[in-house]
Amino acid sequence: MLYVDPTREGFGAFAKAPLNGPLHMLNLLRLKEKATYEDGREATGREAYAAYGRESAPFFQKQGGTIMWRGKPFFPLIGPSTETWDLGFIAAYPSKEAFLGMVKDPGYQAIVYHRQAAVETSRLYAFAAVEGSGVFG
Repeated sequence: MLYVDPTREGFGAFAKAPLNGPLHMLNLLRLKEKATYEDGREATGREAYAAYGRESAPFFQKQGGTIMWRGKPFFPLIGPSTETWDLGFIAAYPSKEAFLGMVKDPGYQAIVYHRQAAVETSRLYAFAAVEGSGVFG
C-alpha cells in the first residue's frame, strides 16, 4: 500500500493527541521517478520534491520549524528489505500546534501539490521528547 497524505482519521487523532512541548517528525520518502502533476508538467520526483522544499520553506520557518538531521537511507537492517527510501529527515517544531499551523496555512496548502506529485510513498512519525540517560531505552 502507498502512503502520501495522512488519512482524515489519522490527522484528526493527531490533532487531538495530548502532545505538549517540542515535536520531532521523522520523514521517510520514496520519490517517483517521474512526478505526476495534474496539469501535465514534466519533472522528476526529485525535482518536484525540491520545488516543494523551496516553496514550503517560508511556512515551515514561520512556525519555527528546523531540520534537525537529514540523510540517505541505504540499507534496512531491521524491517522489510523491500521497504527502501530515497530520503530521510527529522523536522523539529516548537509544538504540535506549530506543525498544525503550517499544514493548515492556505499558502502551504496551495503548494503541497508538489509533494503529492513527487512522492510515491512515505512514512511520517511524530515524536515527543522523553528524558533519558544517554543509553538505549
